[in-house]
Order: sequence, then structure tokens, then C-alpha cells
Amino acid sequence: MINRYAELLFLIGRCLERADNYARIINIYYSMRHELMETDEGYAWERLASAVGHTHELSTPANEWVVLHDLTFDRTNPDSIFSSIQQVRNHIRTLRPLLPGELWDIINTFYLWLKEQDVSKLMLQSPYLFYKHISEQLALFNGTADAAMVRGQHWNFIQTGKFVERMNGTVRIIHSTYRNMKQDEKLLDEELLYNRFLVLLKSCGGYDAFRKFHAHHVRLTEVTEFLLLNAEFPRSIRFGINSLASYIERNPLLHHSIKNLSIQTSDVLSSIRAGRQRHGENITEEVLLLLQQLQLTVSDLGLLFADICYQEEAPVTVEV
Repeated sequence: MINRYAELLFLIGRCLERADNYARIINIYYSMRHELMETDEGYAWERLASAVGHTHELSTPANEWVVLHDLTFDRTNPDSIFSSIQQVRNHIRTLRPLLPGELWDIINTFYLWLKEQDVSKLMLQSPYLFYKHISEQLALFNGTADAAMVRGQHWNFIQTGKFVERMNGTVRIIHSTYRNMKQDEKLLDEELLYNRFLVLLKSCGGYDAFRKFHAHHVRLTEVTEFLLLNAEFPRSIRFGINSLASYIERNPLLHHSIKNLSIQTSDVLSSIRAGRQRHGENITEEVLLLLQQLQLTVSDLGLLFADICYQEEAPVTVEV
């Protein structure tokens, strides 16, 4: 495979997952913002931007219109939902001879619809239904890819990009949520603490799955263990590590990075368990630091894979 094609397939996986992550988190934060009982509305919207790892500078102070525009429609923000879908469309157009024709039809139709939307039109309808429609279109694309693509190199590069981005999103929102909980710990009673964990689990699409493992124990240790180390939940870090290993374990550099990622993931939970007797279910600075290091490792893994796609020699050997 031409290395440029490998890079584009990897980016397709990343951009699709990023758009899906944005749509889900925006919808959850938007629909549950009153349960968080934020007294400062601007702070609530800043928290939403932080939850998706937003680094694009806002032109005006954070409010509902500004944040929804910037995360969803802003063409100058390379990580917005519109920009991500536009990139996927451009990459698939380049790769059309290599991919099922249905994928182009779905992404092109979705892009043309999204191109005509803006915050004003979003507000005239239900924001919940708007972002739900985005998630459904992305699910349609992924379902069609699952059904139509041969399980070979093309498929594996897309899946690698997807899981790198998915792990990045999971660690980012855990770190952002725990950092805010640490900042607000004196204001959080038992009900508010429960609501914060509830929003975190739903933002990762894992609330119903979590209840199957831990029933009513929505606490720091159980939530962290589930999101980081549960091998059966598709958005956990452990599931992502296992999935990536099946695609790229023959490359020594990537295999070493995945091993380090696995060790760091376990270290976060070990730190929480070790500090439980002294700090109870409170979040410590050590845990926040470990989560930050974990996020950097996931980001470095993505950069390493992208660099390998650029190499002149044969691309990474991947197999199912």
C-alpha cells in the first residue's frame, strides 16, 4: 500500500471518531447541564469545551451560542464536527477506488446536509435531536463499513485511527472531569458528586454497561476501573490497547508504546486504591498527574503511527 493512502485511512478513523465523540459529549452535557447545578453559566460552557479537549481559542467569552458554533460548525477550527466530516469526505474522495462506494454516498450526503446548518437553525429545532442525528449518521457510516469492507490493510488502518482517537477522548474527558471535581470538591455533596460521575459515564457511552458490572456503586474507584481497565467495554483504555495490539504488534516501536500505555493505565487505578484510606473517594494531585501523563502517551502513540505512515520503507505490517 502507498504510505500516503495508509495515512489517509488512519486519519479517516481518527476524524470519524472525533466527530462522534464531540456529538455525544455535547449532547450529554447539553441535556444534563442542569443536573450539574452550575451557578456560573459561562463556566459550564467552558467545562464542555474542556471535556472534548478544545484548544481552539474562542473569539468571545464562552456561552451557549459561541461554544456550540465553535465545536460544531466553525470551519477555522480543525477539530470541529464540520471540519472532521469535511476531512473524511476529502480523504474518501481520494481513496474511492479502494473503498466501498456506499461509504462515499453516506459521507457525501451527510456533509452536504451539515454544510447547510448553523447554530441558528440548530436552535430552531431540538439540539438533542440535532446531535442525535449526527451520531446516527456516523453510526450508519460505521455500520456500512463493518458490513462492506474486507478485513485487510485498509480496514485495519481505519480501525487503528479510530482506537487511537477513542482512547485519547476517553482519557481526556476523565482527566478534565476529575480536574474539575478536584477544583470544586468543597462544593460537591453526595448528590452532585454522583451527577458528575453520571455525566462522565454517559459522555463515554458507558452508563448502561457500567451498571451491569457495578450496579449502584457509582464511585471514584469503580468508575475509574471501568473506564480504564474493563476489557469488555469498547471505549475503555484496556479494550483500545487490546484492539491496537492485534493490528500493530509486529512493529517494535508501537508495541513498546502500547506496553507503556498499559502500565500507566494500571498505575492510575493503583494510585486511587493506595490513597483510598487516606483520602477516601477524593481525587489527588497524583492521580491527575498520572492521567495527564497517560494522555500524553496516547497522543504520542498517534504521532508515532502517523510518522511511520510517512516512512519510505514498507508500511506497518497489520493483520487481523
